[in-house]
Amino acid sequence: MKTVNIDGLTCFSVELEVARSPLSDSMNYLILESDPTPGYYAKGDFPPNVKHVSDRHLYLPIKKSVNCFQDVIYRKANQFTKKLGSALSIYPGQMTFQNEDHQCLRLNLNTAEQLPVLIKEFTDLGLQFYLNKQVKTYNCNIYYKKYTSFINIEDGVYRDENNVHRYFFEIHHQVEFEVFKNGIEQIKNNCDYHLFDSYLVMLYYKDHIKDFIGIYSKHCDETRFGELKQEIKKQFD
Repeated sequence: MKTVNIDGLTCFSVELEVARSPLSDSMNYLILESDPTPGYYAKGDFPPNVKHVSDRHLYLPIKKSVNCFQDVIYRKANQFTKKLGSALSIYPGQMTFQNEDHQCLRLNLNTAEQLPVLIKEFTDLGLQFYLNKQVKTYNCNIYYKKYTSFINIEDGVYRDENNVHRYFFEIHHQVEFEVFKNGIEQIKNNCDYHLFDSYLVMLYYKDHIKDFIGIYSKHCDETRFGELKQEIKKQFD
């Protein structure tokens, strides 16, 4: 039986490889970037001869914590969206940087033209960004929050309304990130259905919390979701 569509403020937890962006030189601030699908072809580079499309995400770590950080970012992001257009996406987050947890901005820009304006506006609000410097590529735990609409497609499975390649499989309790990583690795090793990236998802919905295993793939076969659901249940329920 299908359940209803749901929506709300959603926390995404993911491990990504990040590196210093060349944009740092022109901005004179440290800007990190990542590929949103870093492990997409991790298993045998399959399918072959398919380009790994990159939709660049930028991250700006904050030097000192800001009170009500999430509220500050969403309010300013709303102003930017009205002024500069809906293609601009700005989300509050947290990331590991220099072995410490830092608040951060997560940006998804088609071009970097707005960066000088964004940095200036946020600096005027009291955010302190790191000045440009060399940093090595490293694996980083990243958490960010965004409003998400979940479209129900079958019992316990949802699709992101704004991204047809992103799916959510409901689990019945919270799992720690290391447990999640190990469970996903087991699924990809034991199941021939492994062409996806994954992340932990927590949705705030009507004073309740719902937990999900999220996957992203442009090659998802929804007819095989029954198999994947069973593997997820085996590992996480």
